[in-house]
Amino acid sequence: MKEKNRPKKAKIVKMKKSESIWAREIFQSGWQTLQHIVGSSPIPTFIIGKDHLVIYWNKALEELSGIKASEVVGTGQQWRAFYKTERPCMADLLVDEFQKDVPRWYAGKYIKSNLIDGAYEATDFFPELGKRGRWLRFTAALIRDAKGNILGAIETLEDITQAKRAEEALIKAHEDLEIKIKERTLDLAKTNQALQETSDHLSLILESLPIVSYTCTSGDKNIKFSYVSKSVKEITGYTPAQFTSSSLFWQEHVHPDDLTRISTEMESVTQKGTHTFEYRFLADDGSYRWFSDHRRLIRPGKRGKSYIVGAWQDITEEKRMRQEGRLRVQQMMHSHKLKALGEVVAGVAHEINNPVSFIANNIPLLEEMWKAIEPILASDGASHTDWSDKGISYVEVSTNMKDIIEEFKIAALRIKRVIAGLKDFARTDEVEEKKPVQIEEVINGVLIIVGAQVRKTVSRIDLYIDSNLPPIQGHFQKIEQVIANLLINAHQSIPPERKGRIIITARKLERLKAILIEIEDNGMGMKQELLDHIFEPFFTTRRDKEGTGLGLSISYGLVKEHNGLISVLSRPGLGSRFSIYLPFENQKTLELHPAILCLDSDTKWLNEIKISLNGVIDWRCDAKDTMEDVLAFLEEHPEVDFLISEIKLPAINGWDLLKRVKERFPLLPAILYSADSTSLKQETKTATKPDFLLKKPFKISQLQNMIQEIGRQKI
Repeated sequence: MKEKNRPKKAKIVKMKKSESIWAREIFQSGWQTLQHIVGSSPIPTFIIGKDHLVIYWNKALEELSGIKASEVVGTGQQWRAFYKTERPCMADLLVDEFQKDVPRWYAGKYIKSNLIDGAYEATDFFPELGKRGRWLRFTAALIRDAKGNILGAIETLEDITQAKRAEEALIKAHEDLEIKIKERTLDLAKTNQALQETSDHLSLILESLPIVSYTCTSGDKNIKFSYVSKSVKEITGYTPAQFTSSSLFWQEHVHPDDLTRISTEMESVTQKGTHTFEYRFLADDGSYRWFSDHRRLIRPGKRGKSYIVGAWQDITEEKRMRQEGRLRVQQMMHSHKLKALGEVVAGVAHEINNPVSFIANNIPLLEEMWKAIEPILASDGASHTDWSDKGISYVEVSTNMKDIIEEFKIAALRIKRVIAGLKDFARTDEVEEKKPVQIEEVINGVLIIVGAQVRKTVSRIDLYIDSNLPPIQGHFQKIEQVIANLLINAHQSIPPERKGRIIITARKLERLKAILIEIEDNGMGMKQELLDHIFEPFFTTRRDKEGTGLGLSISYGLVKEHNGLISVLSRPGLGSRFSIYLPFENQKTLELHPAILCLDSDTKWLNEIKISLNGVIDWRCDAKDTMEDVLAFLEEHPEVDFLISEIKLPAINGWDLLKRVKERFPLLPAILYSADSTSLKQETKTATKPDFLLKKPFKISQLQNMIQEIGRQKI
């Protein structure tokens, strides 16, 4: 025991011998209980003191690492379980208060815990564990006394393939300890201080884990919680007492769209004994959080009543990262596919070029030879008897030979054009040095070159170019080629009977440090299935009009060469808008993703939409917001490809906003909703219609289906 406890120990010595032995046994029992609880926990765990020496090394960690506790307890060799050479574990960094060094040792692999101040979570692969190595999610947190002094640190490790087992053992141990404490409280008054320290120590360990542990009834319609750990306050804003005092509290805060599904899935707990499911839970601040809920059915025996032990984990951020990860994977696959195609195309172009050049060079020779032979045949051999024997006449040969030679010429020229396009796509030429390019000069030059051709189907070309645009570093001709190709595509998409209009804009986006060039037409537009392949080589809708399908893929490559992006927003029957983002400062390739702008004054509803849809920008409207603010935001965020808005906003009428937005952004899809039936009926009084109109409340699945039906912007 510590020095300060020795006087109390002396008092115990003065007791009767039987009482002294009894008290020591009780104290040792409490300390052994603590060691038993930590040591038998299914979560691989070790605890170090402030001196970095291992205090606890439980059995689960022995099984995980293959290192016995006896080998490391009392030493500073906790690193042996995870690394070949000595280096600090995360717990060591926290004990020394070296949080600033965490990025050095765990770069790109860690996050700060949302639950515990000063704690860190990380995921890494440890090749030394097991035969093939293991992926572990591990958490390190400081252990402090009541005065806030650092006592040491605890580090827990989780095999991701068998997640959530550790929580069950710790919860069960905590319940057992609480029961024992209640049963022995009266009998252990004289040793209360020692038991209190043990209980506090265990509580610190439990509260250091980034989970919410709980117990509840099983088989009841209304689930009654008997225990919820204190960490629930940090996640949801609610106290444990709010969960345990009402049998309906949990059900009332689960998202309505998820509750029916969960009710069905909870039957699996009774059948299988364990089950894990995910759902949205309404927090105290009005936001929804994604929970991963792992439950295990505990059957004490024939006489005991079954109950459930479970653990909640906030996976909101993990959900968001998964969604972003899927999007990034798609973009990487597209980029790698084009890169691979470029390599193949370069080889094909090279292999085809030589035989095509041979054919093209011999066509003039063949034509000259025929011109020399034809008069001879006409004078000496036109009436030869062999013509009739072969079933052909001189006139047929003469006529067909000229046509064949002419078709050879046309085919050779077409192949040459395709090869030139393949070379442009593969960009096999030497890279020229980039120079300052003024975008306004490029656009004006393009209009001189293709303006007359475009105006055959276009009655209006509106030009909006900001003054004093900064130059970009690039190739004038290549950017010119991209803009010319987009202009020609725009005019070809406009049917002859339609009054064609093309809008060309060029402006500075300060937040992206880039210049945005937009070419918008009111042509036929494209369906989503076409947009998914629009930048792929050889994909064309004008195959019958000698389209090679290389124009947009070449444009895509040229923009990428300038570290830029190209995107397209298209609506069937309304038109298309191609956007080119070119950075004007030396930087890496721009990163941009489609976004949905959602306006509402209801924070809870905004949060529900944001947590359910990918890429939502939530705008909580108040009395200070104006329509000009919204329009300015859309100007600065061209990646927004959906507008979702409540009709009754504090200072904005949704119908008026829709009219202004459609005037400036005619291709931008808009969805309006309201709980007020009167507001919904105003649709009959306005000429501007939303793409969809919803009565609030509505299921998020309805929004998802609407967005899927219209389609997203392709970036």
